[in-house]
Amino acid sequence: MSVPTVRINEVDGALGIVPSNQITLHAFLGCSTAGPLNTPVMFARATDVTGTFGDGPLVEAAALYITQTGNACIVLRAASVVAATVSTIVQTGLGAAATAGPATAAFDDRQVIIKVVSGGVVIGTAGNTYQVSEDGGQTWGPVTALGTSAAVTVAGVVFTFAAAPAKLETGTTYAATITAPNWDATTLPPALEALRTTAQPWEQLFVIGALMTTAVAAVIDTAFVGFASSPGKDCSWVGQARMPNTGESETVYAAALNTALGGFVTSYGTICAAACRVPSGVSGRFYRRSPIFPVASAQSCHPEINTADVNRGPLVGVSIRDANGNVVEHDEAVNPTLDALRFLALRTVEGYGGVYINRPLLFSQVGSDFELIPHRRVMNMGKRTLRTYFVRRLNRPVRIDKATGYILEADALEIEGGANAALRSALMSRPSASDVKFTLSRTDNLLSTKTLTGTCRIVPLAYPEFIEIQIGFYNPALVTLAAAA
Repeated sequence: MSVPTVRINEVDGALGIVPSNQITLHAFLGCSTAGPLNTPVMFARATDVTGTFGDGPLVEAAALYITQTGNACIVLRAASVVAATVSTIVQTGLGAAATAGPATAAFDDRQVIIKVVSGGVVIGTAGNTYQVSEDGGQTWGPVTALGTSAAVTVAGVVFTFAAAPAKLETGTTYAATITAPNWDATTLPPALEALRTTAQPWEQLFVIGALMTTAVAAVIDTAFVGFASSPGKDCSWVGQARMPNTGESETVYAAALNTALGGFVTSYGTICAAACRVPSGVSGRFYRRSPIFPVASAQSCHPEINTADVNRGPLVGVSIRDANGNVVEHDEAVNPTLDALRFLALRTVEGYGGVYINRPLLFSQVGSDFELIPHRRVMNMGKRTLRTYFVRRLNRPVRIDKATGYILEADALEIEGGANAALRSALMSRPSASDVKFTLSRTDNLLSTKTLTGTCRIVPLAYPEFIEIQIGFYNPALVTLAAAA
C-alpha cells in the first residue's frame, strides 16, 4: 500500500544568475627587456611587473593601468624583432658635437634632451655638468657631473661627445628621439594564441606598439574572429597607430595614417592615434605616449559606459597642451581630422579642464552596428551570458511533442524563460541595454539533429552626440499688448 507523500523537486538556475565575470581583466601585449615570452601572467602591483618584465612600453602601460585603476591585469610579452631606432641628434648652441648609438640597447620611447649646465671644460676633464630630460623638456633630471667621461647613457642609448680638445659649452642642448623595439606579424600570433588558451578570464586586450600596416592589424583581428568561437573568449582589442614624427604636420600625419591603415575594418578593435603626455607608472616622469595608455585606464569601467562622457572627468594626468594652453599634441577639438578616419583621438572641452576621449570608436566600416566600444562590449556581455546559461542545458533531457516531433511547448517556454532571465539579470540591471529578448525555435528536429537554435536581439543604449537648443530674448510687455488687443 502506498503512503501519501509530498515530493518537492529542487530546480536550480531559474533566477538567471550568471557568474560575476562581466567585468574581467584587461590584458596588455607588447615588448619588454625581460620576462617569459608568450606567457600570460597576472599582476596586481606595478613593482611586480617591473620585477618580472624589466623595462619597456609593455611594462609602462601595465604599470600605469595598475597605478591609476588599482586593478590587476594580465601582462604578455611578445618577441621583439623590429629594432629600436635613434634619430639624428639636433644640436642647439656651440661646443663639441655628439653621436648616439647603437640603438640596439634602447628599450622604450623617449624624447631625449641633454642640456649642458656648466661647460667650458675640455671633455675628459672634470668640471662639466649636465641635465637630462626624457620627455622633450617637460621635466628635467638632477644636475649631474660628467666627470672624466665623454658619454651619457639615456634609456639604454649612449650619447658620446667629441674627444678632447673639444669642449662642452654652457646652455648647449642635444636632442634625439628614441623609438622602442617592437613585435611584428610573425611574433604576434604565438602571443595571441597564448591568450586564447589561457584559463585567466579577460575581456579587452591592449596591444602596445605601433600598428604600421593593414596586414599587421589584420593578424590581430583574425585572431579575435577566432576567439569569438572559443568558449569564454568574447573579447575586444585596442591598438595604436604610430605617433607623429617631430615636425610632421597634422595634414601629413593624417594622410599617412589613412594610407597605412585606411583599408582596414574590424568590429572587434579600436586604433588610437596621435600622442599625449602621460605620467609613468614606474618613475612618475611624464613621457610622450600613444593615447592607448590613458585609454586603457578609462576603459576599466562597465561595458555600456561611453568613455567620452565628460561627467567621468578628464583622463588622469594627461596633457596635450603646454603650461600656456598652446596645443603641443593633436587636439581633435582644434583639428578634427582623425575621428573622420575612424581613429580614437583625444580632445579638450571648452570650459572644462583636462583632456578627454573624443569618441571611443571601433575601426568598423561605415554603417556598421558596431560603431563604439560599448557596442562591442555589451554584445560580448550578452554572448558570454548566453553561453554560460546554455552550457547548463547541454545534454539535459528535452521532451518532444508526439504530434509534431518538435520540442514540447512547455519545455521550450522553460528554456526560453531561463535564457531571458539570465540576459535581463546581466544586461538590464544597470541597465547596459535598452531591452533584450531571446526566442527559442519551435521547429528544430531535435531527434535527428540534436541541435536547438534560437535568436537573441539586444536593443542598445543611445549616446547623444549632438544637442540642438533654441535660445532668444523674451519681452513680457509685447505679450501683454497682444493680449489686450
